[in-house]
Amino acid sequence: MPAHALAVLVVVTSVCAAFRGFYWADDPQVSQYRGGLVGSARAMAAPFGRMGVPLLLMCAVLAGALRSWPRWPYRVLAAVAWTMSALVIFVVLLDTSLTNDADYCTGNAPVDPVSWNVVGLCLVAALTAGSLAGWVARVISRRRARPVVLYAVWLATVAATVVLTLAEPLHTAQTCGPSGIG
Repeated sequence: MPAHALAVLVVVTSVCAAFRGFYWADDPQVSQYRGGLVGSARAMAAPFGRMGVPLLLMCAVLAGALRSWPRWPYRVLAAVAWTMSALVIFVVLLDTSLTNDADYCTGNAPVDPVSWNVVGLCLVAALTAGSLAGWVARVISRRRARPVVLYAVWLATVAATVVLTLAEPLHTAQTCGPSGIG
């Protein structure tokens, strides 16, 4: 169960980072506040910065589950990790939706927003790439790689692929149009 929770935390954080870094980048009023690659990287780092503690706590819970830690310290750590994860994931999602730079947008509404089908396809592509990377790591290690290593390869590949596959559709979506005023 902690492995699934850690995967969900990483995927949601990666999606929020991609939206914060690439979605509103086509508006010239916003791009002056984001200095190219550094500005996008800074915008993308915010969700990962907020999710740092819950991710580390969930990693510790996963390690405790794999090594069968004593019962009461593990339960306390698990309760703290789950509570912290639920609270911070809500804050990250709320922050991503509220700080979308729409107030800087020259249009009244997004002209060509990204379809949720595109996000779903990117998530499927990321899961496929993660599975493929895990399989390649297993083959290269001649089946000697431990499951934790294969899981780490899978998780890192999924996170990177989510951001990379969402970057292009999010950046090319025309979010700001003419204001219709004048």
